[in-house]
Amino acid sequence: MKKLLIAGALCAMIMFPSAAQEASARKGAPAKANWFVSAGFGGQVYFGDHDKQVEFGKRISPALDIAVGKWFTPSIGVRLMYSGLSFKGATQGSTHSTGEKVQGEKGGYGYWLYYSKFNEFSLSAEVMFNLNNAFAGYRENRVWGCCPYVGVGYARVTDEPVANGYLIRGGLLNSFRVGKAWSVNLDLRAGYLNDEFDGEVGGRSGEGYASATIGVTYNFKPRGWNR
Repeated sequence: MKKLLIAGALCAMIMFPSAAQEASARKGAPAKANWFVSAGFGGQVYFGDHDKQVEFGKRISPALDIAVGKWFTPSIGVRLMYSGLSFKGATQGSTHSTGEKVQGEKGGYGYWLYYSKFNEFSLSAEVMFNLNNAFAGYRENRVWGCCPYVGVGYARVTDEPVANGYLIRGGLLNSFRVGKAWSVNLDLRAGYLNDEFDGEVGGRSGEGYASATIGVTYNFKPRGWNR
């Protein structure tokens, strides 16, 4: 997960110089151009202190994404995103417990576990990098777009005990053009949260999650770039 964030930062250092050149060449582009909205739905998995004791399939919970953003150049854009719904896992105490005991758990101290579930959401700001346009040049009718991104934000657990925390994440947005205004997206991401986010303190520096969503993006007019 940390390697993903480091790779995103290195990508940003490589891409920003080219972005400055693109912006200089397109000063006439209106501020209202190349805005978009997107929505997606899929699944996500949390990696908490005791979650590994639960079968992976039982830890998958629904995930929802809603975002608005803008491309400032063919290669550089930003988006503001709401994401979340819930996480599932295991708890050693009563925190977010469903009351159902984990079956087939290991014996011994530290393994008296119950299934857990809690509702949550996050708000994040992300910088996106379109690798196709950066390295192969802008082409309006390109079908597939590969856009790694990095971002920071705020996360909150809405069930008692309520928790707030910082969020650092990165991912890869794959977009497939299906029309002048529409594209279908596959968004893969990993995030890093503070250790107390799930209501249990395990002595680690933090905890993470991974998600995959499928959705659509609508690009408002005016869209595209002048060569």
